[in-house]
Amino acid sequence: MNVKVFLAIAAAIAVLYGIAFLLMPAFVLATYGMTTEPSTILSARYFGLTLLGLGLIVWLVRESADGKVLRGLLSGLAIQSAIGVVVSIWGTLGGAMNAMGWSAALIYAVLLAGYLYFLFVGDAVAGRA
Repeated sequence: MNVKVFLAIAAAIAVLYGIAFLLMPAFVLATYGMTTEPSTILSARYFGLTLLGLGLIVWLVRESADGKVLRGLLSGLAIQSAIGVVVSIWGTLGGAMNAMGWSAALIYAVLLAGYLYFLFVGDAVAGRA
């Protein structure tokens, strides 16, 4: 797998989750055992629009032949995913999410591993996309 394919997968995940949080926030929140109060639904929709925007950015930049651009994108996504792992674990252990919270931690962890791989080992390092 090359960096373009990996970023396409990451973009698809972000866009799909973004759409779900935008259009079906109560369902997604309930799946994770979270409350579905109006303020929580609004926060979920804001999260969804952020995921949707992030996914579109990743989708549009994945074809860049500029290694500097890809390194910047991968670095930012790695930091975001590392924090996502911590927040997901924290939320699950703290009882804010049910056991489905572990799936969020896993998704962030897998994406983090991919971003780090392409930053330090994969084909984005030499600027070859």
